Amino acid sequence: MPDAGPVPSVWLPMLRRCLAICVPIAVLAAAAGAVLAGWGAGASALGAAALVMAFFAISLLVGHWFASAGGSLALQAFLLTYVVKVVGFGAVLLLLGRPDWVDPAWFVGTAVVTLIAWQVAELVGFARSRRLYLP
Repeated sequence: MPDAGPVPSVWLPMLRRCLAICVPIAVLAAAAGAVLAGWGAGASALGAAALVMAFFAISLLVGHWFASAGGSLALQAFLLTYVVKVVGFGAVLLLLGRPDWVDPAWFVGTAVVTLIAWQVAELVGFARSRRLYLP
């Protein structure tokens, strides 16, 4: 029986999969917001989707960078990244406040839809990446 080769990384393909699903959602939501409620709604939808995609993409990039570092170091990197993301994104949103042009309904609605789409894409992608080899 031949030796197994290196296992390909799942992180960058997962990032491509998630972006391939969420970018069209962002574009459609922005177009719908602009047509139905004005440019502020379109920009709100696009901004919300970009924020969600950036938040989750950072985690996948950290996974890619630290995948070969071993379990303990990779876990520490994920934990530190999560704390920095939550505090950083929260601070930016609190410090900037809500500009007058932002439409809260389009912002929150698009953020929720993008978040769910990203999570489903990751769930399906990670489930498909696991291979079961039986003797």
